[in-house]
Amino acid sequence: MKSVQAQRNPIVIGIVGGIASGKSEVTRLLGEMDGIVISADAIAHRVLQEPGVIDSLIEIFGERILVQAESDNARTIDRAKLGGLVFGDTDDMRVMRKRLEAIVHPRIRHVARSELERLKKEVTTKMIILDAPLLIEGKWLPFCDRILMIESPDAKRQKRAMDRGWTKQQWIDRESAQLSFEEKRKHATDIIQNDGTIAHLQQQLDVFVAELPG
Repeated sequence: MKSVQAQRNPIVIGIVGGIASGKSEVTRLLGEMDGIVISADAIAHRVLQEPGVIDSLIEIFGERILVQAESDNARTIDRAKLGGLVFGDTDDMRVMRKRLEAIVHPRIRHVARSELERLKKEVTTKMIILDAPLLIEGKWLPFCDRILMIESPDAKRQKRAMDRGWTKQQWIDRESAQLSFEEKRKHATDIIQNDGTIAHLQQQLDVFVAELPG
């Protein structure tokens, strides 16, 4: 495991893991343990509403990615349609995914960095939890003091994804679009197992938080 940056208070914790590994549950629990959550996904929702970003995406993907609205002046990105064009293992999808990331990731990181800087000055909590679905791929590592990896068996992850309404193929496609577990482990400073009950998960997080400095 890699060494971490010089610690400071609050400590910024990045969450990584496979699709449906339980990252959201871990984030929620840490948020209830004197933590403040910054959601990259929530920031992405806001970024995808910015006129300049919408213009850039339409230039690449066309108006097929827009939600059909009653008003011609209302333009909203349909995230499901956009995801269907970029999440997959074909060469075309990989190219389109890279073009999408080149547009939205820098903007999301800029907004998140501003929010982090503000929180570090204003809050007295022990932790800031950075919830970014593609934390490593999206170049979020420099923001973090600790990287907590959530591991869960493939069968459990697939079942969770399908319980959310995903098909098996959608789960496979999203998984193939991410880094391998081996690569994620290289960046992890801490690993916990989400292979049992919520109580067991909470016990591991209690130990993790208790061992944090500050």
